[in-house]
Amino acid sequence: MRNKIVILCIIGAVAGVILLFAFMSEQSEQFQLVPQKVRGEIAQTNEILGTEVGTGWSTNENPLQAVKEAISMALQGKAQKKPDFIVMYPSAGSDTPAILSATKELLGADVKIFGGTSDSRAVMTDKGFIKVTKRGYEQATMEGQKGLAIMTVTSKDIVFGVGSANLSEFTSPQEMSKAAVVRAIQNAGKTEDEPPRIVLILLTLGIEDVALEGIEEVLGRNVPVLGGTAGGPSGAAFGNNKVYHEGVSSAVIYTDLPLGWTYEGGFDVTDKHAGIVTKTQGPDIVEIDNRPALDVYDEWLAGEIKRLHNQHEEPDVIRDLLTLHPLYRRYTSTTGQDYFLFSHPWPKDSEMKDRCVSTSTKIKAGEKIYLSHGNWETFINRI
Repeated sequence: MRNKIVILCIIGAVAGVILLFAFMSEQSEQFQLVPQKVRGEIAQTNEILGTEVGTGWSTNENPLQAVKEAISMALQGKAQKKPDFIVMYPSAGSDTPAILSATKELLGADVKIFGGTSDSRAVMTDKGFIKVTKRGYEQATMEGQKGLAIMTVTSKDIVFGVGSANLSEFTSPQEMSKAAVVRAIQNAGKTEDEPPRIVLILLTLGIEDVALEGIEEVLGRNVPVLGGTAGGPSGAAFGNNKVYHEGVSSAVIYTDLPLGWTYEGGFDVTDKHAGIVTKTQGPDIVEIDNRPALDVYDEWLAGEIKRLHNQHEEPDVIRDLLTLHPLYRRYTSTTGQDYFLFSHPWPKDSEMKDRCVSTSTKIKAGEKIYLSHGNWETFINRI
């Protein structure tokens, strides 16, 4: 029987990523999945020969205990207790240096770790959605409850490499991401002439687009890159022995096994509202169709942004609304396939005096943007 493996990396985010976490606070009274530890007799048995994958989670406030609980759950029933590779996502606001240190202490200094923060409100594994607090973007560091999600992989048929970089050490995000990927390749015992089958990447907010350009310089366009933005507030990416609040965590995967991945936005793209971005400033859309961007966006949403603001709602409430109605750009390939690039928007100014719209991706003047719609039921059913 032909061996097959599908490697699923749950990227917490934010933005991106990630979008599920951002709107759950308003729905908690109607829906809240309470995950349970998987009993040994019903634990997943879909491991292929020579490869073991496990997932675990914890809401323990103590970093060492949280790591112990999550790793114990992930390794339950596994023959190998020292995984080769770990994907790790604590909720933003957690004591990330302590979590990283505890993981190294428990599993050894050589364990390869990829990841960073998820949104402060939740983490998620295949065992369920673990909601830890209602407050999100305005939450202070170390405030509220914490969550931790971990995935462990042990395999004789897969070679992993991890690499990271701190933006402060480089002249640009491109140079930073190039260094991180080269370090990951070297960590896997390979050379740049041996491209990986796939790259995983987690970046802190604001440098994503240009960082991808750096990865392309190293690997070209034929290697798939999967990942997202570290969740916030105070998003962070894991380095080998450090935590970076402006940086990147990357991993490369080498294997002869078939790899599978999927990407879904989860949004309805049938809305007719669209416009041309006529002015930008950095990551902000200043004008759409030569009018203040926030005015146009609010009109597309039938005045819902203004209504919530006039009700003196918290900024989180408005951002939760907009998370369900992102802007997107449409690209058509040479084969006629349509691709949609979603951008999570929010008002630049919480007081609404500045009428710009900030976004999670860089949108250029002259590009056409469209309005999309989503709801929490759709996202939950896509997990």
